[in-house]
Amino acid sequence: MVISLLFSEIFGLTDDVNKNTSPPEVHTKDELSAILEKIHGVGKVSIYFHYAERAENKTESDLSFFQWTSDSKMEKEELIGILVVAEGASDKRIKNNLIKTLSSVLQISPHRIVIEEMELEDK
Repeated sequence: MVISLLFSEIFGLTDDVNKNTSPPEVHTKDELSAILEKIHGVGKVSIYFHYAERAENKTESDLSFFQWTSDSKMEKEELIGILVVAEGASDKRIKNNLIKTLSSVLQISPHRIVIEEMELEDK
């Protein structure tokens, strides 16, 4: 009985250790923008996600009833493209680095990622 308690404690601790070492996930556009802005030369970033539209037969009343759940709707839909507008996008190396990074992080094909240069504001 003591041995079984010892094993359960050991295995319980290893499960907690594995849970704590998992990498953090990016949950919002703002979080992804903040991370991308930390890359050298990228500058300020704006992001637009494009999701696949599901061809489900829903009535108009169903759509308006569930309209308040737009956040959960985005989580369930498949991401099929992304537009990133960045200050540093005029540099081809930065543009290619953003495409490679976003393709890896979001698990979408590079041809579904569009990077455009941000219009600089006059001060």
